[in-house]
Formats: sequence, C-alpha cells, structure tokens
Amino acid sequence: MSNTVEFYFDFVSPYSYLALPQILQLQDKQGVQLEYKPVLLGALHQAQDMPSPAFIPNKAKWIYRDCHLWAEHLNIPITWPKQFPFNTMFLLRAAIYVEQRHPEKLPEFVEKTFNAIWQNGLDVNDEQAVQTHLEALGFDVADVLQGCQQQVVKDTLKDSVKTAHELGMFGLPAFRVGDDIFFGQDRLMFVEKAVTAKQ
Repeated sequence: MSNTVEFYFDFVSPYSYLALPQILQLQDKQGVQLEYKPVLLGALHQAQDMPSPAFIPNKAKWIYRDCHLWAEHLNIPITWPKQFPFNTMFLLRAAIYVEQRHPEKLPEFVEKTFNAIWQNGLDVNDEQAVQTHLEALGFDVADVLQGCQQQVVKDTLKDSVKTAHELGMFGLPAFRVGDDIFFGQDRLMFVEKAVTAKQ
C-alpha cells in the first residue's frame, strides 16, 4: 500500500510551522513519502466564505497563546512575526517553481523558509530580505522571480486551493493519507495510525 502523506500548508500558518518537524519525524520513523502541497490559506478561507481567524480579535489572541504553549510542549522555538498575518503568495509560488525546476531542493526550501519566518524573523513583506533568503539557500534569485511569473505556476497555486476546498479542507495544516483527511498539527497521531494501517 502507498505510504504517501500529502502535507497541505501555508507559510503564514503557525500551526503548519509546528506540524513540519513532527511530520519529518514521522517520515524518518515510518519511511513515508512526504508530498508538499502549498495552499494560499486566505484564498481557502474565502472559498469557505469564512473570515480568517487572524482577523477575529479573541481568536487571534487565543491562537497566539496556543501556538506558544504548543511550541513549548514540543520544544520547538517560535518567534511571532512583527507583522501578522502576511502575504505569502510569492513564497508559495516559489515553492511550486522549486518543485518543478529543482524538486530535490523543495524539502530544504520549505523547512528553512518556515524557520526563517517563525524563528529568525524574516519579514516576508521585505522583498530584499526575501531575495537574500533565496540567495542563502543557493538559488538564482532572478530565475526564481521569473519562474514565479509563469502562468503554469500561478495556475498551480490557484488549483491547489480548489483541490483543498474540494477535499473538504477549511484550514491548514491538513494531511491526506489515501482517502483520509486530517486537520491540525495536534492530530499527527492519527496520521501515523493511518500510515501504519496502509503499510
């Protein structure tokens, strides 16, 4: 049976950040094949006709505290971005382009971009800072900038939102194992159980 786990994420999602180290541990433990699925979270919320939790004051306060509690519990460092939420469209397109052009570099790109934002304070709205980040990862910045403007890359990101919506996803992170969908960084025990059942 397939042991593929699809990881639906957005760099703006702190819960996606908290999920990644856990899913990587599962990858090492169970030998799963991890497939990265960038999704524009704001567009997914719009598809559900629901407001982003970040714009609901009491919910936003709860998320901030909850994420810090989970980070401490999981021993994962977290530094809340000065501006939150932020627009991740370029970085998500970059992930898609990297997967198409340099698929072997995608896991490192995703992990280090998450860490740059949620540990090291990368300002996603600072174009020069983002370009410096790409350079540090060994990418040709001009190539990535041009690649992100390709219509196929833009369409792939749009299609990812449609796919996530059709699969019944309403937020991120989400995981797909076969026909089973799981939501949230605190549900990975169920992802592991589903993977084990299919091996």
